[in-house]
Amino acid sequence: MATVYWMVRLKPGVSADDYQAFVRRVDYPAVRRIASIRSYRSTRVVGTIPPGGSVPFDFIDVVEVDDLPAYLGDLEHHPAVEEVHSQSANMVDVVHCAVAEPVPQA
Repeated sequence: MATVYWMVRLKPGVSADDYQAFVRRVDYPAVRRIASIRSYRSTRVVGTIPPGGSVPFDFIDVVEVDDLPAYLGDLEHHPAVEEVHSQSANMVDVVHCAVAEPVPQA
């Protein structure tokens, strides 16, 4: 299993409430149609530790996948991905995307 972290920054004029409404209305339903995604959640960055720091993104979208190559293929060809990207491109910029694998417990 791999976890993909999409760090996104809101575009000027887009509020956090606007993006969260988009996630609930478009993103979550679309993602349910993509078989390569085990789970997906969008998380809003609300602060730093220690407090007062800054981060270059507003949301971290967390995608868990069992088959990374299948997920990458879906990113290129699945109609639900196109549906999301065609609308999200007006709302956010991707700052960074990272793929992580869990460290097995002993």
